[in-house]
Amino acid sequence: MFKFKSQAKPEAVAGTTSELVMFNYCRPARARRVALGSGGRVWLVETLDRVHGVWVWEDECSQGDQALEQARRLSLMLS
Repeated sequence: MFKFKSQAKPEAVAGTTSELVMFNYCRPARARRVALGSGGRVWLVETLDRVHGVWVWEDECSQGDQALEQARRLSLMLS
């Protein structure tokens, strides 16, 4: 089983992500809602690069339902 440990410091990401949904079917994928500098919010869809241990941006959405569906579909795809 693959275990991912984030190298990010907790204080560096605190307050920027308000919601997170992760799927782990064939490959890890997540949708997270982040704050923008302008005061708005956007959903980011990301997949985990297991080789380098970093989350890779795939898409961004304004609607949570759309972001969750994209993350779910990406997680079902074979690596």
